[in-house]
Amino acid sequence: MGKAVHVVILAGGYSTEIARGAATAADAAGSASKLTGALAAAAAMGPAVVPALLPLDGTPAVVRLLKAFQAVRRVNLAAVWVVHNDGDEALIKGPGGLFGASPASDLALPAVNFLPNGASGPGSWRGEAADFRTALAAIAQAGPPGDACVAAVSASLAFMPNYNLQRLLEHSYLRGRDVVGYSLLNGVDLALMGPQEYVELVPGEDTALPRIERLQPLSGATSGSKVAEPYLFLRPDTVAAVAGGAGGSSGGLQGLAGGLLAAGVYVAGIDLMFGRYHLRTAKAVDYADRFFAFCVAAATDPSKVGLKPDAVLQPYNTNPGGATGGLPPVPAAGSFIGRSTAANFRFDEADGTAARAAESSLHGTDYAAFTRTAGAFNGRFFGDATASKAAAAGMKNYLLPHTFYMTAYRRQGADIMM
Repeated sequence: MGKAVHVVILAGGYSTEIARGAATAADAAGSASKLTGALAAAAAMGPAVVPALLPLDGTPAVVRLLKAFQAVRRVNLAAVWVVHNDGDEALIKGPGGLFGASPASDLALPAVNFLPNGASGPGSWRGEAADFRTALAAIAQAGPPGDACVAAVSASLAFMPNYNLQRLLEHSYLRGRDVVGYSLLNGVDLALMGPQEYVELVPGEDTALPRIERLQPLSGATSGSKVAEPYLFLRPDTVAAVAGGAGGSSGGLQGLAGGLLAAGVYVAGIDLMFGRYHLRTAKAVDYADRFFAFCVAAATDPSKVGLKPDAVLQPYNTNPGGATGGLPPVPAAGSFIGRSTAANFRFDEADGTAARAAESSLHGTDYAAFTRTAGAFNGRFFGDATASKAAAAGMKNYLLPHTFYMTAYRRQGADIMM
């Protein structure tokens, strides 16, 4: 790509809703010591739960998001900026923190900068829009931004392993407009987060990356509702305007995008597709944690998780048929680790039929393997061994975008179309 892009990861903020849910789960279990994984970590944080620090399959959400940017190649990443709570500085950068003295070289990323947001607890946090402006001020101070774009993503938005963030950045950049992410809700989303507190995205045109007509509060969401996500991509001139206060003082990236729309700025939408999970409720956190671990177990032996042998999840760093090492242990309550233990996997059908290879990427191998895996997991998580209510309400919307697990041939074709 020709122009540089700064990436801002919003890792600050607190969730009282997750804290309440973790406390309820501890009461139901009889003791917080009986909780495991992400729920145990949330319970250990007490009333000040930081979604970005919750471990998903042993990897804190902010680390997982940073590692996802390692696969970005054709977008010129000028720098990465991580905005975090003042109260979490020791966890982020201290001797026992997530990142060492050279996080950029450790993560194979350009310069990684850590910025405190002034928040020492839920009462002093000013919101994601304020944190974003903190990063914009630091970017401007570091040097003339010139023609650099800025992409912001909240660390409360968790992506499946190997989610194609390169494509997300590329398509945002090529749009030549300010861009806000959106998704179509499915039954699993509603079962995990409920029907309230969404921002509805109303497109102004029926295109793949539509001009947005308006963003508005949405109550009583249903499967298929189009909602804005905490992902925002700004052109250089808009970056300068937002740094100066344009877009208002709303608490989230969606509200900031709504403020820009109200001021007459052309804002387009980009579908994040599925494979993203919101760390907004304790149930959603528990789901993402367990599902990622479930997928790693399925990569080792599909039969362990109730899948047929022809649905094989192959880690990139192993030969077909098995993993090179044992599964990572679930970390103790309140502990945080600095390196990902989750496998990077793709979905393959190993039944040997040529017809499978000729099917489209949405309805062929990737989709078939994903629905088997998600269906097997949902049946256990929601307590129905045949078809969970959540899956029945929305699994048909649980499609993988064709750019998730892209072969070299598919990548070449996509490049030609671009």
